[in-house]
Amino acid sequence: MVIKQRIQKLLKELNTGIYEKEEVMALSLLSAVAGESIFLLGAPGVAKSLIARRLKYAFEGGKAFEYLMSRFSTPDEIFGPVAISILKNYDKYVRVVEQYLPSADVVFLDEIWKAGPSIQNALLTVINEKKYRNGAQEIDVPMKALISASNELPAKNEGLEALWDRFLIRLEVEGIKEKSNFDSMISEKLDLYKDNVSADVKITNDNFKEWSKIIDEVEVPENVFNVIDVIRRKIQLHNDKEVNKDNQIYISDRRWRKIVRLLRTSAFLNDRKAIDLMDCFLIKDCIWNEKTQIETVKQIVNDSIEQNGYKRQVDFKSLKDELDEFKEEIKETTEHVIPREEELAKPTDYDSYELETYPSDSNNFIKKSDYERLTAHEQDIYLYYSNGCYRNNMWQIKEGKDKFHISVNGNEYKLKTIIKSKELHITTKPDSLRVENWDKKIQKYLDFTIQQKEELEQYRKKDLEHLRTNFFVSLDLAKIVESHLSKTEEEIGKYQVEINKIQDSYKRIENKKEVVD
Repeated sequence: MVIKQRIQKLLKELNTGIYEKEEVMALSLLSAVAGESIFLLGAPGVAKSLIARRLKYAFEGGKAFEYLMSRFSTPDEIFGPVAISILKNYDKYVRVVEQYLPSADVVFLDEIWKAGPSIQNALLTVINEKKYRNGAQEIDVPMKALISASNELPAKNEGLEALWDRFLIRLEVEGIKEKSNFDSMISEKLDLYKDNVSADVKITNDNFKEWSKIIDEVEVPENVFNVIDVIRRKIQLHNDKEVNKDNQIYISDRRWRKIVRLLRTSAFLNDRKAIDLMDCFLIKDCIWNEKTQIETVKQIVNDSIEQNGYKRQVDFKSLKDELDEFKEEIKETTEHVIPREEELAKPTDYDSYELETYPSDSNNFIKKSDYERLTAHEQDIYLYYSNGCYRNNMWQIKEGKDKFHISVNGNEYKLKTIIKSKELHITTKPDSLRVENWDKKIQKYLDFTIQQKEELEQYRKKDLEHLRTNFFVSLDLAKIVESHLSKTEEEIGKYQVEINKIQDSYKRIENKKEVVD
């Protein structure tokens, strides 16, 4: 059985009877295989301890230890009582560690922040080195998974920072939301504390050691380094803002190293030899320190991954250039412009026309409205000054010999005119042979876009199949990783629409003439 099938079956069996906790269980298993610890933030009664109790069944012969911390908890309760006989007979301070934390594969510590300094200090060594100093002897701790929980984050300035930093994955755990799941949970008859995990999928100690070596060899591609670099820059920009001076996001170099190993573990358990961008979404659960930062880091991670998302190059420039040339060919073939000039009466600012040859240089303007009502019969009409004023006397005015002349008291005077350029647009319907040739071009362009879409879809289904089969990341996030591909697909669709519009445009062309100013 390959790793992927084995982990899939293992997770399914671990989640039996547990509702809406698939992500918590998956990430708890992931952190265990990676040799890291996980912190669960949530109210009492939301299955935090159940996760730990079920997780021990993932390991062959797995032993569990769990304890509810209080400020009165002692090291004896966590690491085992002192062996009185050895102390009495041999004057050696040795603990009986069997059935306590130093002998467990899976450890669950509830309300961990209430532990005293002596317990915290011992935990730091256990978490870091998987070793516990029992008297004069240093013993190996078989712990694969340390799950801690609390309904609050560690208080500040109480020396809990080092312990908090050891929990690589940090998750909020909520109660069941879906009614059907809730109804099933309260009516469930299964014994959730019974080992129902098949022997063939349990992780042995040999598996654990062998996998650890393989995980260290998993490739870290360039795009993953790029994502991490972008995340770091965005976090620095966040921290540099004055408004965030009391809400700094701090990630140590050691933590980044552990994060990358977590991503490698995810790739390995998903049966891959290299980290992919879906694995990178796990980073969001590793870099927040305050609840107020959860949405911020989620957005930073999502944006950074989208920025470096998978792409497939399409030569849109060549296609655009060809379409532009094609449209120009259609225009040159079907559209012709003939320049024309037209003489027009020149209007003034006062909505009147000036008499060009009138002997007076003062009252030599006729209102446009008066001009337009002239007939072949004389009428009493005022002539105006340039500023729109007129004298009290009227003139006998009628139409002149042409549209640019008027008769004033029996004398012909010409209006001032201007020459205005116009164009005669002639549209010629293309012949059937040319349309046939153009249709062949259109089909060539459409075939190109169809081919690009098919290659894009093939790339999605084959080369990027792994994006939709990740055990530890919501598959809905694949749309972020593929956003560049989706935009490329949209761009192809736009070109297809444009190509069809071009074809429709030349098929609609009819013969016509039009004068345009």
